Amino acid sequence: MATISPSQGSANSYSAKNLCLIVGLTCLAGFLIDMIIMGLPANPGALEWRIGFLQQLGDRSIVLLFGSALTLFGMLDERRLLRQIALFCLVAGVLFHLAGILVIRDSLTLQKQTVSNITSRANELQTQIQQTQSAPALPENVTSEQLRQASDLVASQASDLQRNAQTSIIRLGLFSLGNLFVVGLGLICLGRYGLRLRRSR
Repeated sequence: MATISPSQGSANSYSAKNLCLIVGLTCLAGFLIDMIIMGLPANPGALEWRIGFLQQLGDRSIVLLFGSALTLFGMLDERRLLRQIALFCLVAGVLFHLAGILVIRDSLTLQKQTVSNITSRANELQTQIQQTQSAPALPENVTSEQLRQASDLVASQASDLQRNAQTSIIRLGLFSLGNLFVVGLGLICLGRYGLRLRRSR
């Protein structure tokens, strides 16, 4: 039966930590590059930009969590760097939770704006139909019954569009919120774990 000497075990552990460090830093760099590209051109004041950026952040956040965990493991022998990585994880976790609050606010605002736009457009069409109905002479090949049906159709489609918009915006917001909250919690746990490891070493 083969045995592993202490020196071999130490070398294997060192190699594993280096491998994790390489993969972890690669994940972090890839995440950072993705976010820079997704955020350009930056326009944080625009509602659509914020929602799109935070959605992409939530979608790719698992890469940040994975990279942070591997980097933390690779830094176990470096007390000063271990503390910095742990603090980075804590701060990033808190920022992810704050971003989740922003997602909720922006989703509600977008929902109101979308419903308002649909209502406004439907009202414009209804006004045009009413103006046509009240005209002294109807255009050729247009009857009062056709105008009434058009009015009913506009009202029905507007209602469907409002309902679909509300559902899709809520679903998208909850999806982004879930990702941001879960990964944020994971990052906070990683940060606390890293700080505890540093104190115990």
